[in-house]
Amino acid sequence: MDKRFSWIFLAASAAFFVFIVGLTGYRIETVRRVNSLTASDRVGRLAERAAGLRNAAGSFEAPLFRQEMRRLFDAEARLLLLGIHSPSHGVLYLVARNRSYVREKPGGQADPPTEPSYQYSRGYEVLARSPLPGGPSGAEGVDAAVDGLFIIMGREDLYPILRDDLYLFLVFLLVCGVFILIVTGIQQDDTDTRNQPTAAAMDAAEKSSSPPAGGQGHLEQRLQSEIDRAAAGDQDISFAVLRLDARPAGAGGPAARAAVSTLLQESFSRDLIFNTGGDSFAVVIPDADVDQAVRSLEAVRKRAVESPIGGRTCTVSAGASSRTGRLVEEKTLREEALIALEKAAREGGNRVVGFRADPARFRRTLAG
Repeated sequence: MDKRFSWIFLAASAAFFVFIVGLTGYRIETVRRVNSLTASDRVGRLAERAAGLRNAAGSFEAPLFRQEMRRLFDAEARLLLLGIHSPSHGVLYLVARNRSYVREKPGGQADPPTEPSYQYSRGYEVLARSPLPGGPSGAEGVDAAVDGLFIIMGREDLYPILRDDLYLFLVFLLVCGVFILIVTGIQQDDTDTRNQPTAAAMDAAEKSSSPPAGGQGHLEQRLQSEIDRAAAGDQDISFAVLRLDARPAGAGGPAARAAVSTLLQESFSRDLIFNTGGDSFAVVIPDADVDQAVRSLEAVRKRAVESPIGGRTCTVSAGASSRTGRLVEEKTLREEALIALEKAAREGGNRVVGFRADPARFRRTLAG
């Protein structure tokens, strides 16, 4: 990517990072505030239950009171500590999930009594306090208060927030990937447009990479010479004609001809390739039967399809014929190859057709 898109990407990434941090902080603070209000409400209800149990049991020391208060404590999963104390009688009831929540041993009946001191992680835990309703009731009922230490930010609160952050991060990565692909495609198109050769440049490229045109007479002489050489050595020889297909529109032209010429030169001997005019080529393939020739031409056809020219797919059709043990003239091979080419064109193009000669029938014809 160029600098402009790099800066856009960096700005988007920074904005996303700030958004994620801000959203995470906002959600954590919201959860803490809601859970803190819930903790205050729960302590108020526990204070009402404690007052009712005290009145029913008659004392904070009664087994019924302590048993029921412990059941209420165990039922609150977020409750870490539950205590009841009064200024005149000190600690009346105290239960905690861990001794570490009590900073120092309660004053009990000390004179003057001291309130219990707690230690906890502020921000994750909160201490809520509610007066014990009902007023003085006997020696133990003076201005008592209920303390409840609650978890307001635990794993069960943090995991959903982090999970949503992970989902947002994955979506951001997906969007970035699509963005990079789009930008890369746009830049590639711009590069192709800037590098698109002019007509003169394409003509020059075609001339530099095209096989010798030679003319029809030169092709006939060379083909006949190769046929004679193959017959003398009892070898096979194939001849093929290729033509750029007329579709899709705009697939031909100098650039396509030059590309096909290059593919042919990479697959066959350069001095046995001939440009027969326009979008047509001819190839002499020594020591190859028609099946071998078809396979070689099929490889060229596939490579042409897989190598778009100027953003367009270039397709070719080909027809091939071979000596197949016959005593034939170059004219016969050329006519058979052209027949196979026309058959390929009639069948939709972008294919290779081999002309299958019948040697037995050919010999019968010679015998009269």
